[in-house]
Amino acid sequence: MNLVLVEPEELSGGAGCLDGARAEHLLQVLHVQPGSVFRLGVADGPCGLATVRGIDGGKVAFEAALDETPLAPWYDLVLALTRPRSLRRILFQSAAMGVRHIFLTGAQKVEKSYFSMHLLQEAEYRPVLLEGLMQAKTTAVPKVHIVRQLRELWEALPEDAGLRLVANPEPRRTPVVPTPGVPVVAVGPDGGWTPAENAAFAEHGFRPIALGPRPLRTDTAAIALPAVLGDRLAGV
Repeated sequence: MNLVLVEPEELSGGAGCLDGARAEHLLQVLHVQPGSVFRLGVADGPCGLATVRGIDGGKVAFEAALDETPLAPWYDLVLALTRPRSLRRILFQSAAMGVRHIFLTGAQKVEKSYFSMHLLQEAEYRPVLLEGLMQAKTTAVPKVHIVRQLRELWEALPEDAGLRLVANPEPRRTPVVPTPGVPVVAVGPDGGWTPAENAAFAEHGFRPIALGPRPLRTDTAAIALPAVLGDRLAGV
């Protein structure tokens, strides 16, 4: 936990009190004492330094000076809905990587039963996203959108969508050219998008991009592809 994240309502006049897992981390991992300083951020808000003012019964009272602007999210992710364990990993890592919007969509090779998983409830997935943000020392909470059918995706994409890429295991190197707007990366199910689905992506401005000739699992491609994209964009 590189940043302790709080909800806006947990602060009052720049002060607050932590308990549960966050307080436990401060006490047992960082070994804070009154006067100790730690990094703190507000969900969808600023970050900065907090000073411990008191410890009582496993609770940590603090005062914060939140005068820093955290890293902003920089890409959107279209993800064919996957099994809960894989989805949990993707949500955590994507939040850490800087995802802005996550569109969880159906596809021909997606089990319809996945749409009934508890993890699709905000109360279940939000803590996972917050954990990823705390790992990456940032605060912008990704927005999750449930799109049951791929044909509903096109109108759901943000108006400022820029470079559009769809994962494809074919051995090709798609030139990455900076484009106005936010990049969108689409990652299919473990079995890949079908030819018809790839054609639909092409019709809506998505170009195929690969990480090499080996087919990758969804939870690998969903993290590796934005990492490669970010590196390529930084180099142009």
